[in-house]
Amino acid sequence: MSSNIKIVNDLPVVAIIGRTNVGKSTLFNKLLGKNQALTSKQAGTTRDIRYGECYWRGEKFLLADTAGLDANTQKEVDKESIAFSLKAVKQANLVLFVVDAKDGLMPQDKQFAAVLRKSGQPLILVINKVEKDRDLFNANEFSALRIEHVFPVSAKVGAGVGDMLDYVYEKLKLKSEKTVTPANQSIKIAIIGKPNVGKSSLLNKIIGQERVIVSPLPHTTREAQDLTVDYTDEQGESHLMTFIDTPGIIKKCKINDKLLEESINQSLETIKKSDIVLLLLDASSDISVQDKNLAKIVLDNNKSLIFVANKWDLKEDKDEHSDKTYINYLHGHFPYLTWASVIFLSAKTGFKVERLLQEIIELDNRQNKRINAEDLQTFLKHILKKQPVRKAKGLRPPFLHFMKQLRTKPFVFEIITDQAENIHFSYQRFILNELRQYFDLFGCGIDLTFTERIKKKKHQT
Repeated sequence: MSSNIKIVNDLPVVAIIGRTNVGKSTLFNKLLGKNQALTSKQAGTTRDIRYGECYWRGEKFLLADTAGLDANTQKEVDKESIAFSLKAVKQANLVLFVVDAKDGLMPQDKQFAAVLRKSGQPLILVINKVEKDRDLFNANEFSALRIEHVFPVSAKVGAGVGDMLDYVYEKLKLKSEKTVTPANQSIKIAIIGKPNVGKSSLLNKIIGQERVIVSPLPHTTREAQDLTVDYTDEQGESHLMTFIDTPGIIKKCKINDKLLEESINQSLETIKKSDIVLLLLDASSDISVQDKNLAKIVLDNNKSLIFVANKWDLKEDKDEHSDKTYINYLHGHFPYLTWASVIFLSAKTGFKVERLLQEIIELDNRQNKRINAEDLQTFLKHILKKQPVRKAKGLRPPFLHFMKQLRTKPFVFEIITDQAENIHFSYQRFILNELRQYFDLFGCGIDLTFTERIKKKKHQT
């Protein structure tokens, strides 16, 4: 995949690194000016590398928030996090090594300072949590780390951050020589699924490198990871796509971990902001209640959808009819989502991953359609002829006057009627199905609204 995929990051990279709970994510959020990373007193909250664009003095650079370093960890997933963090150091143009003024100089600080000095990367020591004169006095002991450029800051309130950014600006010699296309011009794609279904593996396979930790342990990914790539298709056309790898979502009643609940809420917000949702299913196992819950969220938010049957290589006893059999099985569990396409792939081997990208482009083209008023009126006559309006209650069936399109991505269509609340839900689904077939909106999310026609009062003489 890497031959025709390019990560859109022509910006210089500044990596934030340090041991657990020194305030790296708080600093990351402060520099970005928004709460993009989860922050918690619980050590090890950040496990993947989190990226964001930082703007300063009219220029910008890419900021990388890394996992907390813990030299004494015995957990395999934490060891992988440390490996990712050190990999980020090698790829960075500048490193912010963050320490905690309130904790003072710790043995682990010395260990990691030595590793960072050996890396040869430009290095800045950021002494965080300097909020009182006593904290500033304690900061003197960090001179033992032998790092030349030192900035005492309080990431929480922003004290000292401006001076540090001025130095970063000068050190990177920021000049906007290249025009970087912003992510808001790209197709926003949320990758969702139950824990351990292969979301991170799929994202890594698409970009051709390991940017997200893959682990057999559930909930390894705690934060939504967004990555913008430039994909060149077979015709040589360029397409910008922003992929968001979300944490695995489980039912809220099963959540005891407050941090996990915040992570899941972040996933739900990601779905709302996306243009297209990829719902990953484990093709080698049965469809679960969690899968159905996720599908309902997509349906409730009127999002365009692609089912991704991952781990197709692990499916046993496949034959030439296996894909059709699975689609019938899928439709049996999701009867109201038969309009969504199904892609069979293996995130591990890369089988059909490029076909998924092509389907995303085709779906995005469909969901950007503008349908003129004349065609919509013809469509309205078509459905009324095919099946008269079915009422929910009362004696007289509603009358549909006219129809118009309000927006795209997702589609919003408005039908003006004399009885907005009296149209049976089954007839509403009939209209949605007919819309997708009539205008080739297969896979597109559609919000259909009914508005009561205002009756003009007769002038009395």
